[in-house]
Amino acid sequence: MTATVAAEDGAILSVRDVYKVYGGVRALNGLSLEVARGEVHCVVGPNGAGKSTFFKTLIGVETPTSGKVFYRGRDVTRMPAFRRARLGLSVKFQNISAFGELTALQNLFVPLRRNHRKADIPDRAAAVLARVGLAGLEHQEVRRLSHGQQQWLSIGLSIAAEPDLLLLDEPAAGLSAEETTKTASLIRELNRQGMTIIVIEHDMGFIRSLKARTSVLHYGRLFAQGEFDEIAANEDVRRIYLGTA
Repeated sequence: MTATVAAEDGAILSVRDVYKVYGGVRALNGLSLEVARGEVHCVVGPNGAGKSTFFKTLIGVETPTSGKVFYRGRDVTRMPAFRRARLGLSVKFQNISAFGELTALQNLFVPLRRNHRKADIPDRAAAVLARVGLAGLEHQEVRRLSHGQQQWLSIGLSIAAEPDLLLLDEPAAGLSAEETTKTASLIRELNRQGMTIIVIEHDMGFIRSLKARTSVLHYGRLFAQGEFDEIAANEDVRRIYLGTA
């Protein structure tokens, strides 16, 4: 039987005193962090801060050595990734997940067919593509799309099942300045439509544009948390990014 707890202060995700140890290395070192339902929450930190391990722990690829992860008040610490997805947690990885030789519609067929009749999928796919700024490209081969458009399609694949929580791993990676601006606008719009979004990113300019609550990880622990302007003005945060803390 899976344990449940009351979500604190409307938290959709709660990470409590999580450790992840690889040999003698503590990739996560007692990390505790809450994400409120309905917010955009950014997670940043210097190299080696534990961001990747944190991400893998949230999606179920890694299991904590100790500590707990709760999603919507339910203990998912040892729940496999596919079961977390069924509970409404979706992931967009840094690398593009779409098949280049298929069309945008054909790529969307798989995530849409679970909840929709085959006859309804073209209309549903068109609606998803419109949400991510790719209206009218249902029959375009993905390999002919720009890098930014392929990234937006990957986000479309992640939201096709209407998740409650969307995890984005470095969504601005490899994008032009214009594409980065459009991606930030897309994230804000999805959030306005009711989706909770966690962004793990190293591009501080992109994080600034999201105007979101931001958590800074350092040596596997929560180092600082607040609105981005507070974080950017924090001298201790500046030091860890310069490698002196």
